[in-house]
Amino acid sequence: MKIPQEMPAAERAQLWGSATAPTKQNDRRKGGRASDPVCKQGHAETGLYGTLGDMATKPRQWLMETARWLENSDDTDPVQALAWCCDDFRPRKLKAPLVLAWLVVQGFGIIFQTVLYYEVVQHLVEFEDTIAKYCGPEHQQKGVCLGPIWNLSYSGILSFPPTQGSDSRSDFDFIIPSGQSFDFNIKSTPPTFLVGVEPQKPHAKARWRLSLSARGESGELEMMSATGDKYNVFTSKYRPVQAWSASMTLKSSFSEYAQIHVYVVDSNLAHLEDVHAQGQCGFEESWGNFNERHSGQHHQVMWFTKHAVTFFLLVSMCSAGLVLHRFYFYVESGKLLGRIIMLKFVVQDFPQQMCLVMYLFSWYARDGLRCQMCLFHPKHCDEQQALHWTNLMVCFFTLLSAVANQLLLQAKARRYEDDEECFLWCARGAMLSVSVLPFSTAILFSPSMLHLGALVYFAAGVPTLVGWFTLICIPLATACDDDDIF
Repeated sequence: MKIPQEMPAAERAQLWGSATAPTKQNDRRKGGRASDPVCKQGHAETGLYGTLGDMATKPRQWLMETARWLENSDDTDPVQALAWCCDDFRPRKLKAPLVLAWLVVQGFGIIFQTVLYYEVVQHLVEFEDTIAKYCGPEHQQKGVCLGPIWNLSYSGILSFPPTQGSDSRSDFDFIIPSGQSFDFNIKSTPPTFLVGVEPQKPHAKARWRLSLSARGESGELEMMSATGDKYNVFTSKYRPVQAWSASMTLKSSFSEYAQIHVYVVDSNLAHLEDVHAQGQCGFEESWGNFNERHSGQHHQVMWFTKHAVTFFLLVSMCSAGLVLHRFYFYVESGKLLGRIIMLKFVVQDFPQQMCLVMYLFSWYARDGLRCQMCLFHPKHCDEQQALHWTNLMVCFFTLLSAVANQLLLQAKARRYEDDEECFLWCARGAMLSVSVLPFSTAILFSPSMLHLGALVYFAAGVPTLVGWFTLICIPLATACDDDDIF
């Protein structure tokens, strides 16, 4: 049957549906469910590859037949693999109420994913504007960000003489390492300053140790040591001393002079007391992380999160739109929904859980972007919950969509004993735990990031343990059973 291309799209779809399934319109008029069109000749006899020859001459027909084969063939049914893992389950026929419920869940999920997208974009724009305002090229001095709120107390190159002869294997001409000292003054109250140490090339991986002490007082404040670059923030809330001394010792041995750039940046924050009073943020870690990576790690994670959220939002809209289109025109769309659920789980639901964790890490960690913004804006120094109601709704509908694979299976119609019924519930619990494993694992192992209560961590611990046990132990047990057979 040839369909004129100038016909409206809706009429072509209805005409094509009536041509492939003659009883569809009659079923719809009688109030019954319309059945999905099934290709009985193209793929039943020759399979998918039998129609490749027609692709050049009839591309639209080839695409239609391929789509029907993907939707109706048992070879493309992912539920068969799930049912194979447990003989007591069989595929469930998804009827119209379940399809409608899934569409409602996806609709709410799309709404809150959109809210999350705009929240991520807002955080990125605000952070980048702050960097441009306070740490632009005009505020750079010797590679150090010196905005209006920071003051360079000291900056210098410390040179260390060779500590061994030209032949590194020789035991002679060895020089005892000498220390280099310098003094600096601090104006902040309480004293809060960042010390940056950057060994210069070709000795960028030099090993060193730096000790700090208040001049006129006995005892060292603190020592820092590392290999290569390191940035550390020191604060002395109970010792309001302005004059400080530092001494550095080179621990590595070189046959030529080694130079290390050392600088001290004093904080000139007007809201320094508010920063120190922030319980959710580590001020020292935030400042050190910002200066060390130049807004790198957390900023890159947030940037990647924005693009990932955009991709997942498009996937969710396309999958929901495809199911909605089939549900509107043909009502019976259970087979399509089963494949969409599994495909969406692999492409969106499972990786989106990791995307949500990345967003929470990049913004709400103790040294994340929010705490770095606290260095500039007092409004970010207030306590904030990582799982506020919009983020909580995004997580809820993401996890609810991930466990939609529970709809694809049902127990076989027979009488079960108590232990068999318990096994079925355990199997479903293991399947659910694996479905939410990325999110539950992140919640369990990141107490300093999310600032949640003990009850939440306990609730996340159960699916985490069950999920990892299912992924690791069950395949090993199955492999051992197979080895016993042979």
